[in-house]
Amino acid sequence: MNQNYDPTEKVVHITIPGDVLSTNVDSIRELLFETVESEEVMTHGVNSICLDLSAAKMIDSAGLNLLVSLLKVAKSRQASVTAKISSPHIQRTFSFTRLDKLIRIERVETTTV
Repeated sequence: MNQNYDPTEKVVHITIPGDVLSTNVDSIRELLFETVESEEVMTHGVNSICLDLSAAKMIDSAGLNLLVSLLKVAKSRQASVTAKISSPHIQRTFSFTRLDKLIRIERVETTTV
């Protein structure tokens, strides 16, 4: 997982390297909240959290629960959440669960080599 924080724009960028499933959600949660609750972010504030989920093809109920937890943290800080996705399966999941009403979705195309 790759993460960085831009204090001038107050944006946290987090790249998730693959699917968000019950088998790996605990490690993702730990790193995600470690970043969002870091001293630098807490000192300078955050306007937006950008999750790059373009490498993910699937997200299960545990992953959705993680996103809801992240939304609650963002809301408490008056920050928005954006998700970059490439999978139509994740797009449908966000639509069915109505998370697409709470998270700004950016569709990205991935290239296969």
